[in-house]
Amino acid sequence: MKNKALTATVLAGLSLVSGNAFAQTGSVGATYARTESDAGDFDSYGIDGEAIFDTGAPWAVIVTGDFSETDDTDGVGALEGHLINRGANSSWGVFVGAADTDGSTVLSTGFEYAQYFESSTLAFNLNFASDNDVDVEGYGANGKYSIFTSDNLRFDVAAGVGRVDALGNESDFVAIGVGFEYRFDGSPYSVGAGYTRVDGDANGSEADVFGVTLRWNFGDTTLKAADRSGKTFTGLGSALAPF
Repeated sequence: MKNKALTATVLAGLSLVSGNAFAQTGSVGATYARTESDAGDFDSYGIDGEAIFDTGAPWAVIVTGDFSETDDTDGVGALEGHLINRGANSSWGVFVGAADTDGSTVLSTGFEYAQYFESSTLAFNLNFASDNDVDVEGYGANGKYSIFTSDNLRFDVAAGVGRVDALGNESDFVAIGVGFEYRFDGSPYSVGAGYTRVDGDANGSEADVFGVTLRWNFGDTTLKAADRSGKTFTGLGSALAPF
């Protein structure tokens, strides 16, 4: 219950910062995902949001929060903070995060970089994550290439690789995904959908994930402008939470 209350408070705060000139851009969204795996099939429902704050050129801070629930399991709440340096053609930064479910907390940190082209963005991170409650740690790299066919229509191709050490047993995974997001012109609302395939050495680690999102955006008026403000870094993932 504490996860739900904490994350709900953060998301409520993110929805209000649009009235504060200090907040450049952000969004609040609802998500649904269907996972089909060797370990079983299940549905997940969640809410998430982020706000990007200009702290004086070229620096900015990104704060994200999310909460999700899956069939017959405890809910998971997560918070993440990014400190980024934004340039005309590229951005880089560092991030720290925590994801908590009852009795288990994953801490993550890493480095991230984005290169901006005329109609596309290439972003990646290098990351490390650990869960001392269950003696698990992992490290990996995630990347995403986003193509803007218009300022409000974006297609994504993503990939991630990582290694997880659980109780002295190492396993590797690879994740590959595709998706899109469309923001209605002159409207703060956008819709999106995606598919991810995860393959790993551990039993039950192979999965197909299908998801859809509905978002309310504030600040920047287009998806491309939000991407260049720093949103491209949100959702890249860590070694213990592939796409």
